[in-house]
Amino acid sequence: MKHRRTTHVVVATGLALAILTPTRGVAQRPNPEPRKEATIGLGNGVKIGEVTATSAVLWTRLTTTNDALDRLDDWDPERPHWRMPGGAGELRFVYWQATTPQQRFGTRWEAVDAETDSCLQRRIVNLQPATNYEFEAQARRGEATATFAGSFTTAPAPDSATDAALTFTISTCQDFPRRDDPANGHKIYRAMLALEPAFFVQTGDTLYYDKPKPFAKDMATARYKWNRLYALPYLRAFHARVPSYWMHDDHDLLKNDCWPGQKYGDLTFEQGKQIWREQVPQSDLPYRTFRWGPHVQIWLPEGREFRSPNRMPDGPDKSILGQEQWRWLEASLRQSDATFKFYVSATPVVGPDRKGKNDNHANAGFTHEGRRLRALLTAVPGVIVINGDRHWQYHSTDPETGLHEFGCGPASNKHAGGFKKSLQPEWQSFLRIRGGFLSARVAADAVEIRHHDVDGAIVHRVTIPATR
Repeated sequence: MKHRRTTHVVVATGLALAILTPTRGVAQRPNPEPRKEATIGLGNGVKIGEVTATSAVLWTRLTTTNDALDRLDDWDPERPHWRMPGGAGELRFVYWQATTPQQRFGTRWEAVDAETDSCLQRRIVNLQPATNYEFEAQARRGEATATFAGSFTTAPAPDSATDAALTFTISTCQDFPRRDDPANGHKIYRAMLALEPAFFVQTGDTLYYDKPKPFAKDMATARYKWNRLYALPYLRAFHARVPSYWMHDDHDLLKNDCWPGQKYGDLTFEQGKQIWREQVPQSDLPYRTFRWGPHVQIWLPEGREFRSPNRMPDGPDKSILGQEQWRWLEASLRQSDATFKFYVSATPVVGPDRKGKNDNHANAGFTHEGRRLRALLTAVPGVIVINGDRHWQYHSTDPETGLHEFGCGPASNKHAGGFKKSLQPEWQSFLRIRGGFLSARVAADAVEIRHHDVDGAIVHRVTIPATR
């Protein structure tokens, strides 16, 4: 999806701010009185994405309520009455450096409606590196208005002199039914926010179209699943403060182990891509790399849009990444002078994986490309693989190449499973079949990779020195 150049205007100071905060006491039974009229709100909060040293993409959605969730029809949390309806109106963003709040800039007002699920995202540019910015999303319809505030810090420039340590977090595999705090969402977001990460990566399976309550076999139900998940208070609070990068995988694009051209009920692969691009901040290309100062660079490859069918016989022409992405990956990795290079994959590269799986680089179905990829990643100094998709946490070291891979694990304990200790090879030094997340603390001379449980406690850590 192409981003139109943002029109910047100076915004008058002295704006009245009606900042929305997560609803407290949401576990109490709501007032059974029916809502008499629709209001206006920003019930899905904001998302701060694709942050660089000089730019960011801001996202918000106009809704008809300011509540954390509209649950007035029924108290059963697993039924479709937990919703965040969209509405028609206008949206814009106003932003400023935290140290100079009197000088504000803004994007133009733009109309939104059901065609794009009432979502708006806009790239803001000409920002300063390593600088704290505050902003608010603003909504209006007639005389009704609403705002939602957030803040973020841009990335340090690649040539900056700073050697300050930087922490980032990574997660995968979450959905509404398997959240571990029914009223507020997934507890990992509260735990990650406490670490004050510079940024966050969601590696895919953000939600599951092909899991029940309800199955999402059309666009309306797929959007509904996004709307209720990102109305949960823990997620809203986290994404209003932490720059994030989203990657999609099979379940949040269409269905399990999918590839282009398939359908799930009435939902097509192309419609899945359309919904994805409206629901999270986007760059022009689905594969991309981001630099955070002299020591950190992340690669976010794309594993669904260019892949060969899983059932195709393996060989040099069978690919997950596709030729264009391969050229980009080889060139960008070899050109980088970052101390640590994190290849963040939606699916495993090293594994091992469980029997019966056949859609990633750790599986027999992609043996040829898997070996090619592991060879490339070990040929470039400082590369570490972090992956999502698997419902267990692990650290593996490839016995052929020595490549390190860290599986971050699912977002809740309810989501863990699918593997067992008896399958653990000797070259996998850590295995935990529980939920949580991963953090990396990067300094000039070493990176510490840490697995956390859902409450944030460290359950495993490993230090990898810099390669000079």
